[in-house]
Amino acid sequence: MLGGMKSALVSLIFIAAGIAGNGRAGAEERAWSDDIIYFAMTDRFFDGDAGNNVPRGSEAQLYDRAQRDLDRYHGGDLRGLEKALQSGYFTDLGVTALWITPPVKNVWNSRFDVGDAAKTGYHGYWTQDFSDLDPHLTSLFSLDGRKYPAGKEGRLQHYRDFVALAHAKGIKVIQDIVCNHTGPVFYYDADGDGEFDRGRKEEWIQPFREAGFHGNARWAHEPAWNQLRTGPEGVLSQLGTYTRKGYSPGSLGKNDGEEVLCDFFSLRDIQTAPDSPHFDALVDEFVRIYAPYIEDIGVDGFRIDTVKHVHHEFWTAFAERLRKRLGEKAGEVILFGEAYDGNPEVLGRYTYRSDWARDKRPCLDGLLNFQFCWSARGYLRHAGRDFGNAAGLERSMRDLHGGPEGGARPYYNPEPGADGLNARQKSITFIENHDGLNRFRVRGVSERRNILANAMVLTTEGIPCLYYGTEAGLEARDGELGRDSETGRLTFVERGAEGRFAKIRKSGSFAALSGLIAARKGSRALREGRTGPLWVDSGASQSDDGVFVFARYLEDRSEVVVVAFNLSGRERTAGLPENAMAVVGLQNEALVKPGQELKRVPLEDVNEGARAETAELQWDGAVPRVVLTLPAESVTLWRVE
Repeated sequence: MLGGMKSALVSLIFIAAGIAGNGRAGAEERAWSDDIIYFAMTDRFFDGDAGNNVPRGSEAQLYDRAQRDLDRYHGGDLRGLEKALQSGYFTDLGVTALWITPPVKNVWNSRFDVGDAAKTGYHGYWTQDFSDLDPHLTSLFSLDGRKYPAGKEGRLQHYRDFVALAHAKGIKVIQDIVCNHTGPVFYYDADGDGEFDRGRKEEWIQPFREAGFHGNARWAHEPAWNQLRTGPEGVLSQLGTYTRKGYSPGSLGKNDGEEVLCDFFSLRDIQTAPDSPHFDALVDEFVRIYAPYIEDIGVDGFRIDTVKHVHHEFWTAFAERLRKRLGEKAGEVILFGEAYDGNPEVLGRYTYRSDWARDKRPCLDGLLNFQFCWSARGYLRHAGRDFGNAAGLERSMRDLHGGPEGGARPYYNPEPGADGLNARQKSITFIENHDGLNRFRVRGVSERRNILANAMVLTTEGIPCLYYGTEAGLEARDGELGRDSETGRLTFVERGAEGRFAKIRKSGSFAALSGLIAARKGSRALREGRTGPLWVDSGASQSDDGVFVFARYLEDRSEVVVVAFNLSGRERTAGLPENAMAVVGLQNEALVKPGQELKRVPLEDVNEGARAETAELQWDGAVPRVVLTLPAESVTLWRVE
């Protein structure tokens, strides 16, 4: 593949400059800081097995054969991911870890959700049984034709085979997990008739009760929707384990305590308060549920949903007990969470234990970096060749290393985990996802700008995460700038169109992203280095608007890479003749030495007609300075030689 050959050349350029990777190929041996994550909504990636689209006993209308209705099942499954793995698709792209949406058995339907519309549990976040796999996702036969055992045993065996195949390709698997809520497993008997009136909204969704709880909760029993008492049998199958306080609009963005007590629409909130009588049993139950996915199935880590909607003490206990059970294996596993918030203090608090004053060990390993995401979108996500200011992006880069003024601790826990990496190094860097945030590329946003957005993810600090389909420039055409929606939850490759994967491999977006991934793999500075912003567009200058430049460098400065973005439709400069750009780190330390220069790395698949150039440094006393010429709508990498 031409793009792959060029990507390899990029790596060779870095290696020739003494900027080689660590050479570890095995997934289990690779540090998480060396990984590139690919997040796939399993139901929307590829339907590899049409036989599981309507599981036995389910309502046929919950599945959309046309794969257009975003609220119904589209048929994507583990077999679809296996076929992509088997073909080398992910290997060619260069990703090294697959994050999949929760594969556990879900409630399949809800009559009332956002906008009072019916919706299915295709996404995996509406758990009915935490210990079983959803039959929409698994097959009756293995890839090599072996018949799986019937029922739960066979579903789990398929999952083992999927993980084993990924590992054989050198790719880790991250399982999305939920501890905050279940699906709509019970109803509120609003009229007191002892029957679930499925057409009445108030039996699905009750208003939030600040004091007390709704005492009219009753277990549902709707087999055609798999709307049944929570499994496995135990603490989670007892109504007293749930808050039963009803739904609070706006709770997603709240930080007043209400967000840890309320339902999400018809999803049922689990009571995680440390003073609840079932607290220890609940923590132990979730450890008992999730540990086997690592120990038996072989998954390599967990992405943890809705972290800030769960009491902090729960995460402290869960992470500690899970790691204790896993023993030495715990050092290989990553636990990263989702807290839908752009405040680094909110994000970083979950990397500290709730009893941090006496125990400095990490709680969660890292968080999805929403501060970076929203700041980067503010700079990059605009129609046509418009652009925003990068000041917020600069601040997010500094906040990874900093903390509140006068604060007792940094935002992110600096104490390393068992693998030697700290929370800053295991922060997850992303620019789009499956929630209301939506795809980066919506109506008006060009494929070129989508490439540059992913370039930002792949060249900044933390573990980069790509959203499925972005490597093909997949566009949410019904999405709009300035409006949150789930319109980006599109089927990537349509049923029966498996040949499209080969065409995608030849696309410009695929080649560009694989080239950038190769550059990252070939550079320790891009994988492990600190980030020092160098040049931020003032918003007032007419000569360099749209330009943002930062350095990635190792602490001993043995390796320095300068990354420069120009979002303008015209050639621009980073630095001006009368105000050349200082090449310094976070502490204003010089990142180059006398006699060194900046040499541009030719990224042919990223910038059309890109050529190697050398930029001579000027010296202002002990401060090295430079002026870089940047092509229109480009990202360029410069290495210090």
